[in-house]
Formats: sequence, C-alpha cells, structure tokens
Amino acid sequence: MKLAAAVCQGSNTHNEDGWGYLGMPEDVSAAWIFDGVTGINGRNYIPGGSDAQWLVARAHDHLLRLAAVDMALPDLLVELVLTLISDWHAVSRGVDLPDDYDPPAACLVLAKRYGHGWQALRLGDSCLLARCGDGAHRIAAASLNNAFDNWLAREAASRRDEGVLDIKALLAEFRPQLKAGRKKRNTADGYSILEANEAALEFAECLDLATPSDILLCTDGYYRAVDHYGLYDDVGLLAASAEEGGTAHVLRQIRDVEAGDPACQNYPRFKPFDDATAVLLRSSR
Repeated sequence: MKLAAAVCQGSNTHNEDGWGYLGMPEDVSAAWIFDGVTGINGRNYIPGGSDAQWLVARAHDHLLRLAAVDMALPDLLVELVLTLISDWHAVSRGVDLPDDYDPPAACLVLAKRYGHGWQALRLGDSCLLARCGDGAHRIAAASLNNAFDNWLAREAASRRDEGVLDIKALLAEFRPQLKAGRKKRNTADGYSILEANEAALEFAECLDLATPSDILLCTDGYYRAVDHYGLYDDVGLLAASAEEGGTAHVLRQIRDVEAGDPACQNYPRFKPFDDATAVLLRSSR
C-alpha cells in the first residue's frame, strides 16, 4: 500500500499526537498513529515538551525499529512495552514525582503488512477504518469511555456557562474524577492504553484486515468529524479522506466547526480543540 495522505495538527503549545511509517511512500509496510493522553499533574516532570509527548516520541522511535522485524503484533507489543519501561526507569530516576503522579500514556493504532495481508493493533480510543477488497468495511472506532466523557462534557459546559473558559482551570477542578477514571487503565472494567507498564499487554485489540484497499488511522481529534460534529458517518469519513486532499479538507472542516463554537455550546465537549492526526493508506494495485 502507498502513503496517500497524512495530517497531524496540534491544538495547543505541544502537539501530543504523532505518526510514522516504514518503507517508501509508494510501498508502505507499516504505519501508526499516537494520541498522547493530556496530563493532569499540574505541570510536566519529564523533559520533552510534555510527559505525554515524551512517551509518544520514545514509542515512535522504538516502532521505527520494531515494526521492521518479522514478529507477531502481540510479540511486538511486548518488546515495545518492556523498552518503554526501561526508558521510564532511566528518565524518572532522581525525579521527585508526587505520590499521586499520573504517568504518561498514549493511544496507539499500528497497521502492519504480513505477506499479502494486513493486521492491526489498537490500544485506546484512536480509530481504524478500513475498506476491504470486496467493498466491505472494517471499523474499530468505538469510544471506550463514553459515559464518563459525556458526563465530563456536561459538567464543563456548566462551568463555561459560569464564565470558566480556561482548559487548565477545568483540568484542575476535575482532576479527582479524571484521576479515578485513569485508575481503570488496562483493567478488566476499564480501557486499554499504551503506557510503561506490563498491564498494557493484557488488553490490546488485534485485528485481521485481510487485503484492504484503504486504511485510515486517526486520533479522536480527527474522528470528531463523526462522533461529535456529525459531518460524516464512518464510511463517509473514509471516503472523504480518500479523496485528493481529503484529509486536509476534513481537518479544515473540523477546525471551522470548533472555531465557530469556542464555548462548546453547540457541540458539548471538554476541550474546545483537540490534537488531530490521520494517516491514509491506499492500495497501489
């Protein structure tokens, strides 16, 4: 498959999304996206922009090596997580972390070619949309924490009505609830996420994509075009992204909606803007 398009746009000072691929643009053997989890620690403790940005950068560097190796996706994840654990021990040694420190984490979707077919690995709520050779679609796009996210959006809307518009102030106010939700990372009644913890190995989702004609990997900031703003359904988002200049066009539509609703009144959400990334692969046949 070929790299048909990619967009990656931050929403603040530090873009905590990321993406990468292996091979040549006309012959891609693997591609991935990251969505770093917004920190709730009050400040960053690790060098590299933000703690989440540090994790995304380290994981990206490791995938440039690991995704080139002929190993099954679960084995690749083992190597990635163990290496991140080693990285974390090294970078945090001597750092005075608070007792309630929330460690960095990121959503990950990785698609990799095996022979003539493709397989994918998913942790977190970033999305994969694929169109198979027979025209059928494979969608991995369900949000993994809808009830909490909806509650948070409603509470944030109430605070904005009272004049509280600063996202840092909202993060500080809702830190106890966010902290409680994050304790469910990589648990049976919670959700999967990539982190420097062996628990991340237990809950990854693996997908057999067979021989797709199109693969779209995107973070939830890009998927807002579907689940927040109703600009497209899943199939429509994949089709729009596959058009010439499509990913850039979709991203412009998302930003236009967000710019027109800065107080999140028309479309309730916690953050007015979010980092957004999309990578589109298309069959070169």
